[in-house]
Amino acid sequence: MNKLLNKLNTLFNKRKKSFTTIGIGLGIIVSLIVFKKTIWEDQEKAEILTHIAYTYMKNADYKIAIFGDSVKRFHDLPEEIKGDSIEFSGIKSILENSKLKGTKSGRFSNYLLGICYYKLALEEINEDTKKDYHLKAEESFNNFISRNKILNSETTANIGNIWLELDQPEKALEYYQKALKIINHKSNISKSSKLFLLKKAAYTAKKLNNKSLALKYYQEIKNDFPNSKSVKDIDKYINEVSN
Repeated sequence: MNKLLNKLNTLFNKRKKSFTTIGIGLGIIVSLIVFKKTIWEDQEKAEILTHIAYTYMKNADYKIAIFGDSVKRFHDLPEEIKGDSIEFSGIKSILENSKLKGTKSGRFSNYLLGICYYKLALEEINEDTKKDYHLKAEESFNNFISRNKILNSETTANIGNIWLELDQPEKALEYYQKALKIINHKSNISKSSKLFLLKKAAYTAKKLNNKSLALKYYQEIKNDFPNSKSVKDIDKYINEVSN
């Protein structure tokens, strides 16, 4: 009996590394299955829902994009996705879902929500409601953080637009300058975005009667974008703030 036990013990010691490797392998497989069932499927679902929201936004159905349809509406899924359809309850439902809001698409929903509220504010006639939409848009933009610096610059500029709409040009200019600082970094240069921001900053500085700052931005437009259609009247603007 002792000889048998010794043989088994020797065999186990020889195979110990193999058993350990197999155990680790099984652990990785189980972890991947759990990841697929939890994290990956949540990401996939959030991506589909934000795509549906974006479709409504393209059709200017901003309230439906935010809150979903009053009648529960199901949308067909792509063939490669398991299942027949998915219910869309609006962007807010994505951000209220503890699993979905932390996904990449879930975080991007903050940006989409900001755009929706901003567009609703532009359409609104009632001043109190308009202001409420603008403030909700600002809150949503502030909740959005991206590794994409160009998108961060656009988000910051959108906040500037909001404050300009709320007749607070000082705050608007502050955000346009922040957006320009992001876009001026050598790894983040986007010519179209920079031109837009320079025009916004110049206009706002002029509105604040800060002629020297407005001149600086107009001159930068003229120097950096000589072939743009936007500079055809640039000398007129430069003369206006030079006097």
